[in-house]
Amino acid sequence: MGDLIIAIPRHNKLGEGFSQREKEKSYIHPGRQTNPQRGYQSAASWISDLTDLKKVIILCSFCRAKFNPRKHHYRRYYVADASGITDGYQVSGKCLGCKGFTMHLGGGTAYVHESEYAKVCMDPMEARRNARAAAGRSSVWSFLNKWR
Repeated sequence: MGDLIIAIPRHNKLGEGFSQREKEKSYIHPGRQTNPQRGYQSAASWISDLTDLKKVIILCSFCRAKFNPRKHHYRRYYVADASGITDGYQVSGKCLGCKGFTMHLGGGTAYVHESEYAKVCMDPMEARRNARAAAGRSSVWSFLNKWR
């Protein structure tokens, strides 16, 4: 068996002739294959592959019921909303199950692997505990003196 020969054109650089937009577009993964000619991949197997890689999972309200986060060691992504307008668990994006946009489907939920959760999210129960403790430490007298 011979050695593998890789031919590179002599006077051209790799990537030459492509615009910046074409180069950036090549980095985007198209997601799961739904074309039967290229090979169909079901939503369940695609999400299973992503959970094995500990990737973030975004699901719409319809697909959310079919996913068991505890089985795969996932938790719901939470970011506190200071304005109180939206739920801290609600995210917008493209559903990995049905490929629909979550803002059109009643809001979506993101799931993060438990090993990465503390790095990217705050625990809502701990935040609530800290807020209640801070409120308990302050007295009415200190609150009234703040406005003098």
